[in-house]
Amino acid sequence: MQASIDVVTFYDEHPINLQEILSRAVASGLSVDSLTAADLWTWDQDHYGGLAAVDAMAETLQISEATQVIDLCSGLGGPARYLATTHGCRVHGVDLNQTRVDGATELTRRVNLSDLVTFSQADVCKLPMADNRFDCAISQEAFLHIEDRESLLAQCHRVLSSGGKLGFTDWTAGAGLSDEHRLRFANTFAASRIVSVDEYETLLQEAGFRVDSVTDLSELWQDILKDRLRMFRSLEDETVKRFGQSRHDTYISNYEFFVERIASADLGGARIIATAQ
Repeated sequence: MQASIDVVTFYDEHPINLQEILSRAVASGLSVDSLTAADLWTWDQDHYGGLAAVDAMAETLQISEATQVIDLCSGLGGPARYLATTHGCRVHGVDLNQTRVDGATELTRRVNLSDLVTFSQADVCKLPMADNRFDCAISQEAFLHIEDRESLLAQCHRVLSSGGKLGFTDWTAGAGLSDEHRLRFANTFAASRIVSVDEYETLLQEAGFRVDSVTDLSELWQDILKDRLRMFRSLEDETVKRFGQSRHDTYISNYEFFVERIASADLGGARIIATAQ
């Protein structure tokens, strides 16, 4: 098992990155100087379930043209651009990783969405935004990286208007998730804290939210994550070129372990919707 990795390094060395997305576009015969948001949707959705997962979130949250959205841990900005394109809403993405912010900003500029979609680098536990600024907050498979879940949810509550919605998907702890499993996930995926659904409900209530719905995604994720593992294996040449053979091999080994834990129900996933009271 590799030494502990921090979340910034984890995403700096991630197989899906700005150059990978642009390279895929070129290989598909597209010009990087005349891209549309839809041109990127095959490659820029770095979360589980692709566009269908974003659609499910948007429908549940009733996102419309009038909705002001904050995307927490927004990565390369694929969901933000998709929401702006399909719903006409304004989205501001926040991510701790400056490389991700720069990549998201560049891709958004290339598809001419900078008037609706913006990004900034910040710690989501210390959001530099005014109170009650947003109608909706979203995040996908990112909160697992954040140890201080209490401060995170308090910040979500602060920047949302009264009655504003928080919708997120995340890893959830199953009954068989051992201390050894948790340590490996912390060391290899920068997954600093994995909580159960019950723990999430308690944390949300303590932060001032009413939990509206919890959807178990564990079974759905099993096939999705197997497909993602095959995709990451297919990126070996590109990953080795950028980060070296060791990083590719380590990432694949860790992802295989992740898929095993999902298949055994030691780890699960959920989509949680809550309202700020």
